[in-house]
Amino acid sequence: MSSESYRGVLEPLLRAAGELAMRYFRRTEPEQKPDGSQVTAADRAVETMLVEALARAFPGVAIRSEEGGGRPGENGCWHVDPIDGTSSFVEGLAHWGPTVCLERDGRIVAGAFWQPRLGEFWYAERGVGAWHGDIRLRAREPVLPDWDQALLLPSRFHLAGPIPWPGKVRALGSSAAHLALVAQGGAVATIIPQWSMWDVGCGALLIEEAGWSVLDARGDRVDVAT
Repeated sequence: MSSESYRGVLEPLLRAAGELAMRYFRRTEPEQKPDGSQVTAADRAVETMLVEALARAFPGVAIRSEEGGGRPGENGCWHVDPIDGTSSFVEGLAHWGPTVCLERDGRIVAGAFWQPRLGEFWYAERGVGAWHGDIRLRAREPVLPDWDQALLLPSRFHLAGPIPWPGKVRALGSSAAHLALVAQGGAVATIIPQWSMWDVGCGALLIEEAGWSVLDARGDRVDVAT
C-alpha cells in the first residue's frame, strides 16, 4: 500500500476515534488495571472502533491492542493504543489520543497519532518521512543547546527520584506525545524506561524519519520492534 493510502486511511480513522473519545471526556470514571495503570469506558469504546475499522481496511493483518482486543493474522501486525495518555484524559488535560503503528518483518512500517484536544496529527512512514500535520519533520543541524531552556520529557522516569538535568523537565502523561515533540525538535529528549509497541511505535518512527535517533542508556541505537 502506498504512503498516501496509509495516511488516507489512518488520519480520518484516528480523527473519528478522537471524536468518540471526546464524548467521554470529563464524563467517565477510571478503573485500575492489574499493572496499576488506568482504563476507562472511552479506552474500550475507542479500541472496539479502531480494531473493527483496521480489520476492514487491512484484511488479513493481525491486530494487537492495549486493552486486549485484536485478531490473529499474517503479513504484519497493527499495534493499537486507543488512548495513549489515559491519565491525562482522566485529569482533563490535553496530551492524549489514539495511536497506531504497523509492524512488518520486525520493523515499524507506518504510524499515526492524533491529539483531539490539540487538533494535532502526526504521521510517519519508513523510508518516506515524518509529518506534523502537513509540515515535514526534519532534524536540524546540531547546535549546542541553551541548557537552561532545554526541555526533557521523562515518562515515569522522574518517579525514581531527582533527575540531574540543568534545563526544564515536564511529564505530559503520554509517551506518544513525548516522542512526537522530540521528533519535532521542541524537546531535546524523552526517557522511557519501559514500553509496549502500541505506546512508542509511531513516536519512534517519527523520530527516525525526522532524522534523529532512538538510543538506549549506553547510547546504542534501539529498534523498538525487536
